[in-house]
Amino acid sequence: MRRAPCLLLLLGTLPLVARAADAPTGWPALMRLKADDALRDFAAATPGRETDFGRAVALLARSPVTPEQVAEARGIFTRLADSGTDDVAQGARYFLGRIAQHHLETADPAEAARQYRQLLAEHGDSLWAQTALTRLALLELYPDDPAVTPAAAVAAGERLLAQARLPAAQSELHLVLADAIFFYRLPAAEALPHLLAAERLGRLDRPTRADVLVQIAEVLALGGDAAQARKFYTTFLAEYPLDQRNFMVREKLAAGVGRGR
Repeated sequence: MRRAPCLLLLLGTLPLVARAADAPTGWPALMRLKADDALRDFAAATPGRETDFGRAVALLARSPVTPEQVAEARGIFTRLADSGTDDVAQGARYFLGRIAQHHLETADPAEAARQYRQLLAEHGDSLWAQTALTRLALLELYPDDPAVTPAAAVAAGERLLAQARLPAAQSELHLVLADAIFFYRLPAAEALPHLLAAERLGRLDRPTRADVLVQIAEVLALGGDAAQARKFYTTFLAEYPLDQRNFMVREKLAAGVGRGR
């Protein structure tokens, strides 16, 4: 399964971080993954919502993450989420979902989904909500309830596509849907529209794009569309001449993929 983008890279795109860059806060240290330094700097920074938000993020970034740190961060995020509608409040609600999903001793997927859904309902077009969308999709795609069939889980995830506004969110959502289809060993052809959409959106990093090009070609070949499979294999070879999969791809092309054999 592909990894989601680093949360700290996401923070680097937010207006609140840009504003804080001119002030003596802990954001520069946090961006360097120096959580202890960030906590020290936030403690010395001008008090305020952004400073409190940064401290809570740093608490979750400090390793090892203890239950006490999680509880303190959760308390800060709860207060911030319930006291405004700005970037800080939205980010706080997002992290409340992340805490419930990943940081509690016993994960609480229902609470995580509730936080993400509230964020999407109240600020659906925001960066925080769009980032939450894929996290919510993962909860839908891999539910705790064994009664949910793989096909039903994928269908629930696909319904979230209607809420994807930003190209990056659309791309990431298509990727996790394709991954779920492969994970559950559903017909590979069902993953093809998602892979094609992710490739077409042009938001993939280089390693992920390489994977997607090969996957598209493989699924097309399995489905009998040899000419299109050859097109994507050839694109892969042109863009990734040093990739270790080149030998395998060249063998397939030499065997006649795309020539009607």
